[in-house]
Amino acid sequence: MARRTKEEAQETRDKLLDAAATVFCDKGVTNTSLCDISKAAGVTRGAFYWHFRNKNALLGALWERTKLPLDEYWSVDCCAVAEKDPLGRIRNNAIDMLRRAVTDARTRQVYNILFHKCEDVADAKPILSRRLESRRECAPKIQSFFQAAIDAGQLPKTLDPETAMIGFFSYLDGLIYNWFIHPDIIHLDSLAEHFVDTYIAGMKHAGAPAQSDSPAPAEVSPL
Repeated sequence: MARRTKEEAQETRDKLLDAAATVFCDKGVTNTSLCDISKAAGVTRGAFYWHFRNKNALLGALWERTKLPLDEYWSVDCCAVAEKDPLGRIRNNAIDMLRRAVTDARTRQVYNILFHKCEDVADAKPILSRRLESRRECAPKIQSFFQAAIDAGQLPKTLDPETAMIGFFSYLDGLIYNWFIHPDIIHLDSLAEHFVDTYIAGMKHAGAPAQSDSPAPAEVSPL
């Protein structure tokens, strides 16, 4: 009996998360009430509060349930030095990331909420804070793969691996962000390979970072 109760509780939690993702995408986070979510899930307000303290807690749970592709690929322990084709690893993961943003429903919903449905900064905080945490965790690993690609001669020695990593994040995020705005123009799924190969081609022709006579800026987090 206890096992069934646990299973039923998990089912209710999943219903709330599914309903919240759908309603957030339809109405936006700010305009969505807890009543909207409970009604869409077919549960009572009391059931909502049994599982989630508030809307922010639910947003955080949505993030935890749907690990975004980039963070998923690099959150595991991986050794760039031992990789036979580090640039190929970067390329394949980036292509899959772009395609999953289109083809995987849960991933697509979380990206949509993150980029376009958090109208207020406070609304975005639960997801943004977790995203920043996961990015800080996987950024050094991605940077190490860029360094391994440089060491293997796949990328020029003049390329700065940290700059390449920051550009990698920015380029892919920008493509996904704009795909939601112009899905009829930016064919993210079918052109994923082309987009990634274009970025890689640019890195292959990268020169050394320009030197400036100005004082170096204070160190800040790249992400």
